[in-house]
Amino acid sequence: MKFRTELPIPQYPIQISYQDFILLLGSCFSDNIGSFLTNNRFHVLSNPFGALFNPVSIANAIKMAINPALFTEDYRYFFDNHWVSFAHHGSFSHPNENQFNKQIDEQFSLTKTFLEKANFLFITFGTAYCYRFLERDLVVANCHKIPNTKFKKLRLHINEIVELYKGIISILQSLNPSIHIVFTVSPVRHLGDGFHENQLSKAILHLAVEQLINEKKVFYFPAYEILMDDLRDYRFYAEDLCHTGENAVHYIEEIFEESFFSQETKEKLKIIEKENKFLNHRKLK
Repeated sequence: MKFRTELPIPQYPIQISYQDFILLLGSCFSDNIGSFLTNNRFHVLSNPFGALFNPVSIANAIKMAINPALFTEDYRYFFDNHWVSFAHHGSFSHPNENQFNKQIDEQFSLTKTFLEKANFLFITFGTAYCYRFLERDLVVANCHKIPNTKFKKLRLHINEIVELYKGIISILQSLNPSIHIVFTVSPVRHLGDGFHENQLSKAILHLAVEQLINEKKVFYFPAYEILMDDLRDYRFYAEDLCHTGENAVHYIEEIFEESFFSQETKEKLKIIEKENKFLNHRKLK
């Protein structure tokens, strides 16, 4: 008897080696896979702007990294004795303006350098909802606990996302013809938007990505389906019942490895994992 539907391992015409450079942008999948790759000594840059959830903010991050002049004064805001960036996660907030600008400039430079040589870019969409800061008429990556009366909540349309990312793909491939772009949709549920609204949001993201993978060197990895259709049980979630639990993260990592790693990469990975276990064991002592 079968008690679950196992997802077929995705197959791709591309494979990741230890010589490749990998950039990850977006929500939790980027952080989880980024940590997995970093711990196993791949060349990785994961979420240099911090976690980003909506497609507009992720696109802005890419454009600003390539052209930092796009990070205008409109994106800088002083609130609650801190400088905050509407293009970055709250971790970039700082009471000192010079330090605030410095850390952002450093990440722009690092990200552009990485984009120019990246073999793989993984983009994870979290939600089709975004917030527009009314005072400056711009979509923000983070509201930074500013009163919600200053924002208007929007739900992006499929065509908006598709047209935006067709432009992004063109820019990236002009900058770096060797880059391969892999989209994912985060399985994390945004129940603050509402149960039905969360389903609509994920559907919009899936339909947009379905059109984008028609572009050259663009692919889709089914992180969403692995949790929602394969594992499909609350024991694979974290305590909040929305985020991915530790076992599910490891399972997704295994499928990621089987999908993208060459045999040579897998063999080297086994050696590094053994070395990591030995080093961690020594630290515990």
